[in-house]
Amino acid sequence: MTKAKAKPPKAAKKQPRQPRQKKESEGSQPVERTEEELVDLTSRVYKLVVERGRDGVLQSEIWKELGLTSRDGSRLAIRLERRGLIGRVKVLEDGRWTYKLTPLRFPTDMTSIEKAPCIVCQYEPKCSIEGEVSPYVCPWIGPWVVQEAMAAGSRPDEAEAVPAR
Repeated sequence: MTKAKAKPPKAAKKQPRQPRQKKESEGSQPVERTEEELVDLTSRVYKLVVERGRDGVLQSEIWKELGLTSRDGSRLAIRLERRGLIGRVKVLEDGRWTYKLTPLRFPTDMTSIEKAPCIVCQYEPKCSIEGEVSPYVCPWIGPWVVQEAMAAGSRPDEAEAVPAR
């Protein structure tokens, strides 16, 4: 009697590798954002940086406040930096490298312009540099400029003088 050769067991078919499940602490997949959402987020980041003033703010604080990933936040900061609105400086904070964001440009404050005497002046249509009525001889604009300079914290003699005619 001959012994039948035992066939080797068939190798199990390899199953395609499943991507491992991410833990909640590892974050989520990047979210594709529309251009409108990016514009909104960019302006919100800029607003927060401006609110923190000239001392700046760590970018990680901004991301946490807005609920962004560091990837999205960095892209928004780079976008603002390329536009010349903020500066990004690499700093070592608590043993980790991060960026400090500082505003390079501040938005125009319209409150002083709202109080300008020219807005309600009866002579405004006739006012011009060369005219009989002009900013150089206006009895209302001088005191307003001095008042605004004092409110801004500078002395009137430090303000740029209007060139004499």
